[in-house]
Amino acid sequence: MISSAEEFKLCVESDNENERIKAYDSASEEVWVEILCKYPELSRKVAFNSTISATILELLSQSDDEEVRWDIAMKRSLNRLTFERLANDNNPSVRHRIACNTKTPQDILAKLSLDEDKMISEAAKKRLKHPYS
Repeated sequence: MISSAEEFKLCVESDNENERIKAYDSASEEVWVEILCKYPELSRKVAFNSTISATILELLSQSDDEEVRWDIAMKRSLNRLTFERLANDNNPSVRHRIACNTKTPQDILAKLSLDEDKMISEAAKKRLKHPYS
């Protein structure tokens, strides 16, 4: 288990593969928040950890970094608020990822099917027709 922001930073920056793998261990919500506050440049590394909670996903969805939001948009364990936020993102690539996410609620897909960006609207329409593919 990751016990501090400093430990996580050492893991992700290590040249040792065994140390880098530890960055995928779990951590308490407090530690994830500490990492995001102290080392915002590591937000994408946090996003790649499959143990983060819906609360941490929500925090990451509010990042100024569009790459972080893009990473979060394909997560299957997003809560309703996070899906809504990312479906309204200014960046079309983030909205497209939400349109392609198999867990996106149908009403959000319906809204995205009307998106001005054709790539997004087509992806949402496809998901509405075939919700599990």
